[in-house]
Amino acid sequence: MYSYIFLFSNQAGEESSKISNDLIVRKMGHFSEYMIFRIFRFSYLSNIFMKVNSHRNYKKTAILSQIFSGLYASSDEFHQTFVVGRDGNVIDVLIDSSGAFGWNYYL
Repeated sequence: MYSYIFLFSNQAGEESSKISNDLIVRKMGHFSEYMIFRIFRFSYLSNIFMKVNSHRNYKKTAILSQIFSGLYASSDEFHQTFVVGRDGNVIDVLIDSSGAFGWNYYL
């Protein structure tokens, strides 16, 4: 999942626009990819905590997976500042983080 996000973020602005010019589609892509990212992160962390404590601590796992998702969203937008034709956008970080947070409703 990290590779998928990194590869899309590494595309030049012109190349990225060829995939979709529709703003809503692009933002829903941000939202959904970080929701999936959070599912994977939650699963990974819950398995680690299960090995350590022999029971799952959902609250701790949910908080840590949200923090990791938000930090990755921030680093992804920072990375985009170095890509030609792209810029880091705080709104995208908020959309990404809200996609990750949306997973809480399924827990």
